Amino acid sequence: MTSPDDRKRRGQFFTPAGVANFMAGLCSTFPRRLAVVDPGAGSGTLSAAVCERILRLRSPRHVDFQLFENDAALASLLEENMQHCRSALKQAGHTVVYTIHPEDFIFSNSHVFGQHTLFATSTQTNEFDLAIMNPPYFKIAGNSAYARIMDRIVHGQPNIYALFMALGAQMLKAGGELIAITPRSFCNGLYFRGFRRWFFKRMSLRHIHLFESRTDTFPGGKVLQENVITMTQKVQTPSTNVAITTSYGCDIANMPSSRTMPTRRILDNTTPEMMVRIPQDAEDGRILDLVEAWPNRFADLGLRVSTGPVVMFRTKRFLLGSVDAQHGAPLLSVHNVRPFEAAWPINKKNKPTAFRICPESLSRRLLLPTRNYVLLRRFSAKEERRRLTACCFLKTREVSQYVALENHLNYVYHADRELTDEEVYGLTALFNSALMDRYFRMISGNTQVNATELRTMNLPDLRTISQIGKRVRQLSDFTSAKVEHIVLAELGVAGALERHLTELAL
Repeated sequence: MTSPDDRKRRGQFFTPAGVANFMAGLCSTFPRRLAVVDPGAGSGTLSAAVCERILRLRSPRHVDFQLFENDAALASLLEENMQHCRSALKQAGHTVVYTIHPEDFIFSNSHVFGQHTLFATSTQTNEFDLAIMNPPYFKIAGNSAYARIMDRIVHGQPNIYALFMALGAQMLKAGGELIAITPRSFCNGLYFRGFRRWFFKRMSLRHIHLFESRTDTFPGGKVLQENVITMTQKVQTPSTNVAITTSYGCDIANMPSSRTMPTRRILDNTTPEMMVRIPQDAEDGRILDLVEAWPNRFADLGLRVSTGPVVMFRTKRFLLGSVDAQHGAPLLSVHNVRPFEAAWPINKKNKPTAFRICPESLSRRLLLPTRNYVLLRRFSAKEERRRLTACCFLKTREVSQYVALENHLNYVYHADRELTDEEVYGLTALFNSALMDRYFRMISGNTQVNATELRTMNLPDLRTISQIGKRVRQLSDFTSAKVEHIVLAELGVAGALERHLTELAL
């Protein structure tokens, strides 16, 4: 069997039986002759789960499985499991044929995307009724052989699993279904934007299953990403609604209770980002409606959001261990940003606290003028209750004419003028609210807060933001419940949603 270290290198996480059975249960039709492709088949758990479904059917089926698995250590187990499936279905009156391809799924099917390599096989496009997959998870470079095969959908450093999904979709017949368990990261972000545009132009989203736990989906696999199961169908007409189910981890019930939401709430095609939002319950749906009814995005209000320019390992010669008011600017990182407070200096494990100001052009280019900013952490720990943490950075409290922001921070500013103190407090209160934190979790399954997602968020007008800030500034302390009350009052949120968000804020 493959060692844990080798599985990690391959991005290989085996599908628990309960998850596999749930995924097979999402398949909506079983024609008399069914062609199935199982990329990254592993030990054959997903194909076996499809066979379990077919065993319940009374009329005979002919099933052709094409399984791709290039881990030689799994070859005998995969063969044994597929022989067992074939024997069991034969006794029930069904016919199973299968071919195991000990090859890389992407390379051996490169011709499907118009690319040809020495490894290409005869598998054709538009051949399969069902693609069911638990693809490998690992990042690939933008100039890798994988990326060159699918250069139409690749940007930056995407993850291999998205290429598996795209290739699986390309190989489906019209009306064919793709069922996949993957990280949720494809739902948002710049690296997956090309994939989302390509994929959802061809595939209609029918079902999303969300796991509440990051660690229980693949027990012992040390998976830290938030994972989802998606079922999409290759049809020209988009679905009107999307079914959403949820489980804590791999212990999925045979069919957990499902709620249906309009596709327009889930798939946002109003911006080039084409993000996928996942509201978990009715309250989330109301939050989504509330926030997206606001008429403005960042750029509409003259606001900009950027990532801190200082990359520590590239600028070691400018980092100072102690404060030097004459030659050093304050250096702020994640640990300096606390709700509403830019805490500096902080002596933490000998981390630098200042950035050298010197005539060298690189040093000056990485410094920002001391102005009013809203600072947001770009990363949050998995166990933190809040995804968004923001603080006020006010020039009246600073003594240096420059500030250095490390690239684990985002900063918000106005393109044409200085943000007022009230606007800084108002934006900070909004980002620290349970309302916006909950909304952000719907549009992002990452612990990382990227500037791309922030730019696409809707915001109230600046007058409302300033009014929030004016009231928040008068507080003697910035406890979550007090801030939440002001934010919701100024936004006109009342009733059950107000009570729900107030509880989340506690």
